[in-house]
Amino acid sequence: MKILKISLSIIFLLTGFWVTYSIQQGNTNAEIVQLNDNDWDRGYFYRKQLIEIEESNKQLRAELSQIRQNIQELEQKLADDADTLKNLVETKVKLQKFTGEMPIKGEGVSITLRDASYIPDEDHANQYIVHDRHIHRLVNELYTTGAKAVAINGQRIYSDSYIACVGPIITVDGNGYPAPFVITAIGDQEVLEESLYLKNGVIDMLVQDNVEVTFEKNSELNMLAKEE
Repeated sequence: MKILKISLSIIFLLTGFWVTYSIQQGNTNAEIVQLNDNDWDRGYFYRKQLIEIEESNKQLRAELSQIRQNIQELEQKLADDADTLKNLVETKVKLQKFTGEMPIKGEGVSITLRDASYIPDEDHANQYIVHDRHIHRLVNELYTTGAKAVAINGQRIYSDSYIACVGPIITVDGNGYPAPFVITAIGDQEVLEESLYLKNGVIDMLVQDNVEVTFEKNSELNMLAKEE
């Protein structure tokens, strides 16, 4: 009987020990599972944040690319506007030089017109002198060929200038000049010369009208601006 009690005591003791161990082990496993769940939650949270950051960076890169493109377009527009303004200024300066509002200098040509040195007795002297029509045609030809400025005996011709013949002299804006008449023009020397010496051109016409013509190239001519 005593042995039976001892045996039962040992069995209950072992059973209690086993139950207690099982409970402790179960709690330990539960904690491990809970820890793993927390780790997974944190990992998911961080991955989600990373994805959101990558999407935000992608959007920012797209916005930056658009801003750079806008800046380039603006810079190009400013450059085009600057070129346009520069062209307008250059055109304005050219027009001012052409109208005489600004002084001008450059290479060019000089054409000297003289009355004929010999007049036959049977002919009228009027047929052997330089007339305003000769100067008009010569000046018009020079401008048509690209002359930037023209002067007669040093007096610059403007858009509103008036050339007339008064007896043996030529008047330019009321100022009289006797022969010889020196017409100077600023422009491309080769082009001006070629146009003047065309067959049946201005030089031929002058020679046929008994006008003595001398042509010369000038490396630099200066013409003043129109006085207000």
